[in-house]
Amino acid sequence: MKQFFVALFLVLVSVPTLANTSAFVSANNDYKLETTGALSDAKVAEAIRTAVSDKGVKIVAKDGKTVCEIWFRKELAVTGGSVDGATFGQIPEGSFIGVINFPSNASDFRGQGVKAGFYTLRFGLSMQDGNHLGVSPARDFFLLCAIGDDKDPKDLPAAEVIKMSRSAIGAGHPSPLALTYPTGEKELPRVIVNDHEHVVLETKLKTKSGELAIGLIVIGKTEG
Repeated sequence: MKQFFVALFLVLVSVPTLANTSAFVSANNDYKLETTGALSDAKVAEAIRTAVSDKGVKIVAKDGKTVCEIWFRKELAVTGGSVDGATFGQIPEGSFIGVINFPSNASDFRGQGVKAGFYTLRFGLSMQDGNHLGVSPARDFFLLCAIGDDKDPKDLPAAEVIKMSRSAIGAGHPSPLALTYPTGEKELPRVIVNDHEHVVLETKLKTKSGELAIGLIVIGKTEG
């Protein structure tokens, strides 16, 4: 089965174990991380709402505006294997990761426009071929899928996820958010701004074999 097409640098996301405090100040003080309540919006299918944690995270900018809200899956199944060129190859392609809400229009890691609203997040891998090698050092992405099309948290074939992601933004390419290693595994979750001026959520994804620390780029696009 063909794997996802665009090789961009993806940072990532995790299903964090949140502390009891309601806010976490970012490393550069321009962004802060807050907890948010259960995902209850009726536009999101009940099976999807049930599959995510009863608490989410909210990234807030210096001006007080919410960048996005994310609810991660309660527990993610992973494999013991790896995938060439993938940072998080233990996550099966097509896996449901969680739900993200953009209160305002945003953009993905390709710089494509993303309309305000709810989207599911599913794990995708870029293809390793002559058209994509060298564009990014990582093959891992979370793909945005329209909440009205994605109503079941079961794993989906890669081709189906790509199709849904293209449809979600009405473009010829899927809509990716990039993943990367976090800068450290202590004091997570947190929000940082990296050397590329990407805003990255660093957190831990809860899996059936333990916690997986990852970084998700929520603001920023590829320079390739």
